[in-house]
Amino acid sequence: REVSCVRRDRTNTPLQALVVMNDPQFIEASRNLAQHVIKAGGEDNQKLDRIAERLLCRPLKAPEAQILQASLNDLRAHYSAHAEDAQALINVGETKPDTQLNTAELATWTLVSSQVMNLDEVLNK
Repeated sequence: REVSCVRRDRTNTPLQALVVMNDPQFIEASRNLAQHVIKAGGEDNQKLDRIAERLLCRPLKAPEAQILQASLNDLRAHYSAHAEDAQALINVGETKPDTQLNTAELATWTLVSSQVMNLDEVLNK
């Protein structure tokens, strides 16, 4: 008897991305990965590499790293200026955020982690 592997159906509709990016479980998973990455320390590029290794099982390509760094910079500026948005984001889910971490930084890395989690390469592995 042949056993088949169950995979998500591939789709190119924006609806899948919208659902995944707003699903509380995905946001919570992204936050937990962000907490792990922040606690491990290092420079931004080292943190991005940790996320890539965990989710993609490979290093980032140079263009990918540039896109994520630009996103990181934009998100960091936004959440530093909008503390209430950062707090709302990191409170999503059943587990509580680590109160020892900077709220704006945790929100920033949560969305960066979410961006990588939403890649087709991750969702359809």
